[in-house]
Amino acid sequence: MSTEQAVYREVLRAGGEAVAAAGRRDLDAAVPSCPGWTVHRLLAHLGRVYRSVGRHVAERATEMIPADQIPRPPAESAAILEWFEQGHRFVQEALDGAGPDEAVWSWADQHNVAFYVRRMAHETEIHRWDAEAAFGEPSPIDSDLGADGVSELFEVLLPFAPNWDAALPDASLHLHRTDGAGEWLLVNDGGSVKVSRQHAKGDAAVRASGGDLMLLAWGRIGLDSPGVEAFGDADAARAWLALSR
Repeated sequence: MSTEQAVYREVLRAGGEAVAAAGRRDLDAAVPSCPGWTVHRLLAHLGRVYRSVGRHVAERATEMIPADQIPRPPAESAAILEWFEQGHRFVQEALDGAGPDEAVWSWADQHNVAFYVRRMAHETEIHRWDAEAAFGEPSPIDSDLGADGVSELFEVLLPFAPNWDAALPDASLHLHRTDGAGEWLLVNDGGSVKVSRQHAKGDAAVRASGGDLMLLAWGRIGLDSPGVEAFGDADAARAWLALSR
């Protein structure tokens, strides 16, 4: 197993356990980074995602398994934590039992198990941050992981996101990681996201750590957050950073 794959799997393991720990604290706690959500709803969402991905991988599905075939969370609030933990175990076992290059359906342009190993790491980490934010200051996202999350979002997810019809800004955005290697220039290429990893001047620019860039890209923090520097066309920057919502 590559080092990268091992890191993703550890993030999935530890992050899922942290989400479960939040559920044990208070299922009714509000999640400020996901307006209208409680910890209970976060567990329900993530537990269902785990079951969907786990089933696609376990069955090596080459076509999409319809959403109505994926179990929904239990109606009884007291059962949600165990249901979540079962889903967390299921997706880990499914991914551990498959090679990264094995073929499996995905909605993106990468149709193998490696896509889901990476996707589940980032999905879990952003929701780990959400769950901890319900009880105060969450632990930061690792900078290297965060930088990889930025690349995944703009290079893999948004160009192929199903039912995504948001208009792209005409102005370009340059993202610059301040605590390690990582630069991205985002351009509207005829209505499609074009990403190049280069040092270049954009109409807007944002500088932050790798972890904070991921939080910005997923709408968890804003341009006025501590440690974030923004330059140029702020409206364009906000529009690019709102695309994940």
